[in-house]
Amino acid sequence: MEDYCSHLNELIKEEKPALIKAINENKYYLSQKENHDVGLQKAKEDFIANHLKTWATNFKDIYCNHVCIYEKDCSLED
Repeated sequence: MEDYCSHLNELIKEEKPALIKAINENKYYLSQKENHDVGLQKAKEDFIANHLKTWATNFKDIYCNHVCIYEKDCSLED
């Protein structure tokens, strides 16, 4: 059994725009909370420190179980 996704490129292609959107949403909410534009760098740092692990796990779960056309033949097991 393989221990990696043989269709990783498809996952990354879908993940990148979703990650950019999530960071921008984080920037919006942080800026609202602090009553000023916190800037993209602070939003990225906060997202990485506080949200990335959960976000990535959720994204993979949704992608692999509902989007990926190879899901039924996937060689990975959780």
